[in-house]
Parts: sequence; C-alpha cells; structure tokens
Amino acid sequence: MATLHERYGPLLELVRTLIGVVPNCDTYLEIWPPAFRTYNIMVPNFLNLPFSLFGLGGAPKELVGLGMYVSSRAAECPYCSAHTCSFALRRGEPPEKVAQALVGGDVFTPKELAAIAVARSLARIPCELTEAERRALNDCFTPKQAEGIVLGIVMMGFLNKFMDALSVELEPTTVAEVTSTMGADWSPGKAGRTLDPTAGIAPPPKADSLWTKVSVLRFAPTALRLDSQWQHGVPNSWPAVGEFLREQTGHEFPVLSRMRNKRAIRAVASMLRENLNPATTVIGLKTKALAGIVFATVAANQPLAEDVRAVGAHLGMANTQFDQAAQFARDSDAAPPAVDPVAKAALALARAASPSPAAVTAKVVDACRQAGLSAPVIVELIAWISVLQMLHRLSCYFTADAAAPTR
Repeated sequence: MATLHERYGPLLELVRTLIGVVPNCDTYLEIWPPAFRTYNIMVPNFLNLPFSLFGLGGAPKELVGLGMYVSSRAAECPYCSAHTCSFALRRGEPPEKVAQALVGGDVFTPKELAAIAVARSLARIPCELTEAERRALNDCFTPKQAEGIVLGIVMMGFLNKFMDALSVELEPTTVAEVTSTMGADWSPGKAGRTLDPTAGIAPPPKADSLWTKVSVLRFAPTALRLDSQWQHGVPNSWPAVGEFLREQTGHEFPVLSRMRNKRAIRAVASMLRENLNPATTVIGLKTKALAGIVFATVAANQPLAEDVRAVGAHLGMANTQFDQAAQFARDSDAAPPAVDPVAKAALALARAASPSPAAVTAKVVDACRQAGLSAPVIVELIAWISVLQMLHRLSCYFTADAAAPTR
C-alpha cells in the first residue's frame, strides 16, 4: 500500500473521499499493472466522476448507488455489497431504503423499483433481464439517465467478479459502518476472514457534504491527468472506436455501437486494449481467449462467445479449440483443452471463477499452486474474466430488447 501511495497518492485519496477507505483490492490489482489501470479507467468514466457528485449529467447519483448495491447482493459478492452500501449511503440514498432494497415495498418509487429490477436481473449468471424490465427502466428515465444507471450495474460486473473470485479481504471500517444497514441476512463470508468478530458497529455514513465535494475537486486534476495518459489515442464514438479495436485486438466489439455515453465507450475500448495487449500479457492471449469461451459458455452469452472467437481467430486459433473450451465449461468431468500445465490450471480457475458467486474451491487453489501459477498470471486471468463479466452485463442489457423505441 505504501508503494501504491508513492505511485498514485492523489488517486487513492480521491477514492478514500468517495468511499471512506483506500480499498484492499488496489494491492491485488497492481500485481499485474494493466489490471490496476483497467479498474481506474473504468470507475470514474462509468460513474461520470467527479461531475456526477454535483448533479451534472447522467442519472441521479443515489439511484446509481442503489443499482450498484442491488447488483452486488444479487451476484453474492460480500466485498462489493459492503462497499456499494457505503457508496449508496454517501451519495444520498436513505439507509431505510438501502436496507429494504432486496425486498422492495411501498417505500420505493416506480423509478427506484425499475432500477432495482434491472440491477437484480442483470447481475445473474446467466442473465435474467427481461424485455419488460428494460422497457420499464426506459419508461421511467431519459435514455441518458437509464444508461447512467445501467453503467453503474455494468461496472459492478467487473468489480463483483474480481473481488469475489480472489476473495479480497474487507476493510473493518467499511464493515462497521454498513452492518446495521445491511441487516442480519448479510454476512461478510470469505471476505471477512481477517475481521475481528468482537469489533463494534459504527453509524452509517452520511450523505456527501460540501466539504466532500471540495475534497474531490482537490484530487480530481491528478486523476483526470492519469486518465488522459492511460486512454491516449482511444476514440470515444462509433464507428471510430470499432475500427480502433479491430486494429488493436482483431475485433470491433459491436456492442459499443449501442452505447451513448462517450466516456464509457472510450473506457470500454481502453479496458480491452489493456487486457488484450500482447506486449503486457504474462499468461498469453490464446489462453485468455479459451478462458473467455469458458466464461461466455457458463454465462450462456452467445454474442460474447462470438466476440471472443473473433479475437481468437485473429490470433490464428481454430474453431475446434473453442469448441473444446466450451465443452470443458459445460462438463465438470472434462479435461482442460490445453497441454501446458499452467494453461490447464488457468482454464480450471477460469471455470471456477465464472459463476456468480465464484466457485473457487481449495481443490482449484491447490491445482493452481501445483502448476506454478504466478501471482501476475492469476491476477491477469481474473481481471480478464472480470472484463468479460462487465461485457456480459453490457451486452445483455442492449440485447434484452433490441426493438425498444428510442427517444
């Protein structure tokens, strides 16, 4: 953490201002630096920070927080559930509403209920979003607002997967301030293995004050400068971004053509560039392509599988390899479609990480250890599966009702 503060001090303090702590996940992400960049490109751009704190553009920030929280609970990620509870409270969602978000009721407005329904269904593996739920969200909000709410849920696709699959440890201060709101039916689970069971409970965090917003402005210039460096040369609109991705990865990723938010379009393209860069991979792009097919098969997302196959074809891979990977994903008794021990263990880890919640057992961990999977390999692989879960939620939202009217 001291090293991270030396490298990214103002960026970490900005996060502390927003959620009360510098999250433990940062130390894991920086093990493979493209994962850290992926995370820090995604969060501010998907949430339109710092502008959303001041009510400028996009969706109401309290509803974005509510959607992030519900999606994290639906994905059964205890780490993200705690953090998004804190985020929603800090952005102004009342504690009594957050506490009842999973059961609904008269306390919620039609707009809140629409956001809750989409968050819950979009977070499932396989996706359960219906045409009616998507239409209800679009009936309650302008297209820009609806997409802003969905982007928060989509962003949590990455975060839910990464934190849950790696079992990142929860911070005691975060748990203390959300426990009373989240209720007795929530448990920190595997994310709470380092917590003190005798620790007390703190009051829920208050909504953003003027001082909070001023503090964000203090750190924002450095964060925006890093964001500009990390996304240099990446377009923010279709078809330019598709052409860019085809050049960088061999595939356009056409789901970006459905998006409106230019910051998010550019961020998705930057995330894909970071994770499909042959110069920085330590596991190898061909293994990542096979892992991608494993995830897409578990998630029952055919468009995403086609995206990954296109990337693999660009790498010179045959369809039979992908067919074998899909069979491996479907059959728990099937052998990984690889010869190299590291690749075999990586694909077994990918299969275990793909459901929500993840099913990374002691047996899987032991297999990874015996195969000699390094920490950078593990972080790169889980970051890639997390990117794919982000894309899974994004594509499911836009394909739930392709014929929906636009305003």
